Amino acid sequence: MQINVSPLKDVYRAFLAGILGGGLLALCCLPSAIPLVMAGDGPTAKPAVIVQPQKLPDLPQEPEEPMTPREERDALKASRSIDAATREGLQNASEAVQVQAKAFFSYKPTGLYQIYCHEGHLTDIQLQPGEDILYIGGGDTTRWIVDRAQSGNGDAKQWHVYVKPMKSNIATNFMIATDRRSYQIRARAGGVYNPIIGWTYPLDEKAAYLRQQAEKKQKEEEQITSSVTPEKMNFNYKIEERSGFFGGSYSWTPKMVFDDGQKTYIQMAATMSSGEAPALFVSDGKEVTLVNYRVKKNYYIVDRLFAQAEMRNGLKEIVVIKKINKD
Repeated sequence: MQINVSPLKDVYRAFLAGILGGGLLALCCLPSAIPLVMAGDGPTAKPAVIVQPQKLPDLPQEPEEPMTPREERDALKASRSIDAATREGLQNASEAVQVQAKAFFSYKPTGLYQIYCHEGHLTDIQLQPGEDILYIGGGDTTRWIVDRAQSGNGDAKQWHVYVKPMKSNIATNFMIATDRRSYQIRARAGGVYNPIIGWTYPLDEKAAYLRQQAEKKQKEEEQITSSVTPEKMNFNYKIEERSGFFGGSYSWTPKMVFDDGQKTYIQMAATMSSGEAPALFVSDGKEVTLVNYRVKKNYYIVDRLFAQAEMRNGLKEIVVIKKINKD
């Protein structure tokens, strides 16, 4: 018997079409995010947990409070005052003393220093020899590179701060704090740049000069008679006090008088105060004349010889100094 399979094929095709159509419909109804199947540790795979992205809520923004008219006036006044003070303290590299490739600023504790840099080039900022860096800070640390290195040893040791911009037409500020002072620097990147920057230190130079003068004076005072030949010293002087009606002696009376053949030295008491220092006059027996002298330590030094002199403190206190000739 021969069986006709055509009707069976039609039924089979209809069955497959139904299954495929239902599957497609089910796929269309699935959410957009389809879970991935992850390989688990066990024999069966486990579906991954789906975390739907959550939108963060907008943070509330506080409204800016408008300034009052008085606050606006104060802000404008402060801005003008700050600008004026900044301009007064600003030193520009274009006005600095230029020695070959190095520009020298005159250091002031409240100064602000404008330097110029160039993309792809280093500017070498040289500090005072012997000065140690404690801190370096910059405003724009993303587009500017700041580094440091040391040269020399001992008293010649010197710190260098190297500045390099990463772009043109940018500006920033930075500060350098050392064990002696601080430097406030403005840097601008453009077409020109300063290869080397340094400072002069007027206050240090003045202090060093005053210190040298004080040391020189002290040395001279300690060596008042060191250049005098002992054989040429003449101590033949007599000191007389004219104590007046009530008698008594003076606290400032000279202790000793001598000469070296050119100058006369009058040694006073080491405890004599400046208020007790008497004036010195040279006498010819009839008149007295004020003579030039200088005081070093507790010595009166007269750049001449005399036969008789008087030291007076006021009208009543008088000491007569006479040279004694021993011929």
